[in-house]
Amino acid sequence: MTSALLSITVATYTAVALATSPEVRSAEDAWKAADSALKGQAAAMLLPTLAFTYTEYPYGHSPLDSYRWKRGDYALRHGQAVTVANWNLFNSFEDVQKTRNAVAARRAAASALKAARQDRAYAAISAFYDLNSKKQLYAVAEQNLSDQKKQFDQSRDLYEHGMKSLADLLKSETDWLSSQLRLASANAERRKALADFNILVDRSPGAEAELDVDLQPGATGLPLLDADLARALEIRPEVVRARDQLARAEVDAQRAIKGLLPDVKVDASWTRTRYADFPGAGSSIPNPNRQVGLTVSLPLGFNGFTQGWALAAARADLRRARTAVDAAERAVRADIYGAHVALERVLTSYAIAVRKEEIAARALELVGRQFQQGAADAIRMNQAQADLLNARVERTLALHDIFINRAQYRRAVGDPLW
Repeated sequence: MTSALLSITVATYTAVALATSPEVRSAEDAWKAADSALKGQAAAMLLPTLAFTYTEYPYGHSPLDSYRWKRGDYALRHGQAVTVANWNLFNSFEDVQKTRNAVAARRAAASALKAARQDRAYAAISAFYDLNSKKQLYAVAEQNLSDQKKQFDQSRDLYEHGMKSLADLLKSETDWLSSQLRLASANAERRKALADFNILVDRSPGAEAELDVDLQPGATGLPLLDADLARALEIRPEVVRARDQLARAEVDAQRAIKGLLPDVKVDASWTRTRYADFPGAGSSIPNPNRQVGLTVSLPLGFNGFTQGWALAAARADLRRARTAVDAAERAVRADIYGAHVALERVLTSYAIAVRKEEIAARALELVGRQFQQGAADAIRMNQAQADLLNARVERTLALHDIFINRAQYRRAVGDPLW
């Protein structure tokens, strides 16, 4: 997006807001890090390792040449090269548990990324419709100022012809001045909404934007709450992330239990040594040598108490993770019910506001004719104009709230907003 006037839809604006969001970029990097960590752990679990060592003693007593004194004796044939290939076949399920932990970490990062996108997309949708509503309210305030000016001009003309009192003239002028204040306030609100709109996509705060908005309210039926609640408990990022953290806590508890037990490792290795070219260099060990080794040992740093307290801490973290899942599910239920109630309220409010505007427009038309004929005073005229102004404001706000509340409900369910 540039700073020039633009005609932009809510979908395009949301896409740009996501592309420029530092929160989304940070979450994407966290997911990439978790994905790479999982791939690295999977490779460590499944693939053999290769090590190469070259040793030479160009100065001093050389162990490779029966500890003879060397002084600046450099040559590849005077060094020893060792190549070792090793493949761990079993290590008390340590690699399996690490991999499970990495899988849960990647899922948690994916859920955090989805949550960041949902949050920024909802912020973009809200900013888009808020700006459009503030623009329309500014237009309503402009129309009200024009109407109040006409009323003041009529009052002055009627007063000059003796058909209105000075009180009516002063009342009309006061209402006209009030409409000017209302317009100034509406303009300030519009500029504030414009700044919020621009900042989300890294534009100059004061740059104007032309919005392409389809304000058809669409279907007025409410979504099925029970079905959406069941789906939300499966796909909401917060719940998924809490369950992944629970899975990681379960793995940590299993590893803590394993910390009380002896370690069992099975390794297959292959070693080949190229000995230095000195008389007597070499070994009676087969070259290359191959073996499968079995090792049973106590865990490193075993004293019983350390491992016992580690198990107690892991179990406490496991209980905390289970509680976090319950809290996340409870929050999702509250979000969905709250969003459903808000959507129902705004749909009802919009229908009422449309009818209220129709009635207020008709009433103003009748009072306006009476005012011109001198049968209605400025107070009745002002009240009719205020009723129409309020009805227009309520309809404008309710219409935009429909789109925002629908996005809020989709966010509560967990459906993507982008």
